[in-house]
Amino acid sequence: MARSPRPLANRRMIVGYTQEGLAEALGVDRTTIGRWERGEQLPQPWQRPDLACKLHITMEELDGFLRQSDPEPPTSPVWPGATSLGI
Repeated sequence: MARSPRPLANRRMIVGYTQEGLAEALGVDRTTIGRWERGEQLPQPWQRPDLACKLHITMEELDGFLRQSDPEPPTSPVWPGATSLGI
């Protein structure tokens, strides 16, 4: 089964929130919700219980959604003759 690229956004829409509505309910800016959904930033630990509550999911489910939202780490090009020390 293919994994959704934006599980946090999908869950937000399932429970009926817009980014702006969820942001207002959590006391954050709408752009913060977008950064969470794109995996550019994670909610602070103290924000997570309220976020899980608003999305009607457990903390464990939220952790899974956040891990799925993490972007792939950038890969460095490997140049011929380069060593692991970059010399």
